[in-house]
Amino acid sequence: MSVNVNFPSVDVIILNWNLPEDTLQCVASVLKSDYPNYHVIVVDNGSTDDSCERFAAELPPGVDLLALPTNLGFGGGNNAAIRSSLADYTLLLNDDTIVAPDMISELITVMSCDPAIGVAGPMIYYADAPESLWFAGMRFWKKLYILQRGLHLRGPLQRAEYVDFVSGCGLCARRTVWEQVGLFAPEFFMYYEDLDFSLRVKQAGFKLVTATQSRMWHRVSASTGGIESPMKQYYQVKSSLIFYRKHTHGLWFMANMTLRIGHALWVTLKQTVKGGVRPAVAREYVRGVCEALRHAQAGTRP
Repeated sequence: MSVNVNFPSVDVIILNWNLPEDTLQCVASVLKSDYPNYHVIVVDNGSTDDSCERFAAELPPGVDLLALPTNLGFGGGNNAAIRSSLADYTLLLNDDTIVAPDMISELITVMSCDPAIGVAGPMIYYADAPESLWFAGMRFWKKLYILQRGLHLRGPLQRAEYVDFVSGCGLCARRTVWEQVGLFAPEFFMYYEDLDFSLRVKQAGFKLVTATQSRMWHRVSASTGGIESPMKQYYQVKSSLIFYRKHTHGLWFMANMTLRIGHALWVTLKQTVKGGVRPAVAREYVRGVCEALRHAQAGTRP
């Protein structure tokens, strides 16, 4: 696409792992954007299918492909592209998302109004229920970092709502934020790396916002095999320990871990009784919980 020097530059990074069809649909939606100065980079995160072959044949001209030899996880895969970005803003998108034509424009407009805003995210809706909100940023009570769906939405909403956490599913950050705060922490392979980054952004003195007039749609957990994926359950529990040990201490650590592990056990028990959870999912819940307890007792990180 043509470059308009009157608008800040945006590098749109789409991380793919074994979802070439979804990624191509995401790219197609981005290319319909009304923003005049962006560049799309597809990062293949060590896919084991034919993703790279399909991208070589089907990605439109002007869209770059960065093919990584191995899966570096969510943070590592995005970091590989962020390191080489020289754009004013970097927009990270999950491969299983679709964006509205005016989403980038709205994000940049909101962030341009206040140079203290370091990170912004859109309103994220379910792809299979386009009017149902999945995520709209989160606010926390002190150091109780329990992940739920986000803002308790009651109008009237401001165009920019200040939050404590923006999901990596759709995250726009200034270049200066990456330079001052650093990239995603390498100790997280999957999950909680975006929460860790959000807290570091706030600690550095930047603001985080949800741009309430920007929209995108998400096929939740498609890349990890769905909500009941064993891999998803294992990494969620394991990564939570890394995060809580890094950002909380004493009673706050115990409170967060008790709630996180209790929730994992409760979901496993409830779904098992109903016959709605596969044995592999239950095993991964339990494996993640046991590993979290073992390392918490030893006082070490996984």
